[in-house]
Amino acid sequence: MADCADLKQKFRLRDRVVHAMADGGTIRAAVVVATNCAQTAQQRHELEPVGSVLLARALSAASMMASFLKGEERIILEAKGTGFIRTVYAEALQLGEVRGFIEYNTATNGHCSPLGAGILQVRKILYEKAEPVTGIVELQAGNITTDLAHYFWQSEQIPTGVRLDVTLDAAQRIECVAGIIVQALPGAHPDRLRHVYNFLQEIGTLCELVRASYTAEEIIRQTLPGDVEIFNSTPVDFFCRCSKDRFKEMLLGLGENEIAQMRQHGQNELVCQYCGQRYYLDESDFEQLLRQLRVQNN
Repeated sequence: MADCADLKQKFRLRDRVVHAMADGGTIRAAVVVATNCAQTAQQRHELEPVGSVLLARALSAASMMASFLKGEERIILEAKGTGFIRTVYAEALQLGEVRGFIEYNTATNGHCSPLGAGILQVRKILYEKAEPVTGIVELQAGNITTDLAHYFWQSEQIPTGVRLDVTLDAAQRIECVAGIIVQALPGAHPDRLRHVYNFLQEIGTLCELVRASYTAEEIIRQTLPGDVEIFNSTPVDFFCRCSKDRFKEMLLGLGENEIAQMRQHGQNELVCQYCGQRYYLDESDFEQLLRQLRVQNN
């Protein structure tokens, strides 16, 4: 019975994104708890604290935005700047898969903020659109939270409240990640929205609620006014569809000489930029690649 109770508690507290409507369909919101995802990203990419926090915010934001989509539709959230962090990239599917990475600049150009000056780009890959729907705004604070709220106001013209909370432990490792996006839809009453914004300001951080064992659904019900309708509640995982076989397919494009040189110099490590997963080629992999290229060239 104890094991069963532990499993139920782990399921209850696992990373999850919840999409809900309230107040007669005039307020839309998403809440995510993404601690495990952010911890995995920090470990996989071996990130320092500032990069870890920015990527955690981007991963949680992308997960919430993807929850508004359908099936394998996806969101790509990408901030590019001139600070010591060059790129913050997060990609999420409505199904609950999320991945991302950080790139660093070798020169900071004197900026004191991590991203400095730059842009935030949001791309939506949708079923009915042949090309991604793209919106671009200038970075306002370089902290992802303020920048995303500015994006919604400028690019989508939707009044939106954004909270992306991240805490670190004493060793500067990700301790908790939680976020909320609240949007006013046509017909939203100003007093109702004011109630939501005031509540978000009063509660401190969302991580305080998470540490008190609140789930994403419980947080969203605490936040939104009136009757709350849950549209979906989806587990979230740091997940990438990369594989060793996919890397080997891409290597075929290099040609026989390049692969032979990789083999000769012991260059057998392959690293996925998006998730940090490492794969290693052995002698049989090199033989297979070279044999396949010889067959193609004859």
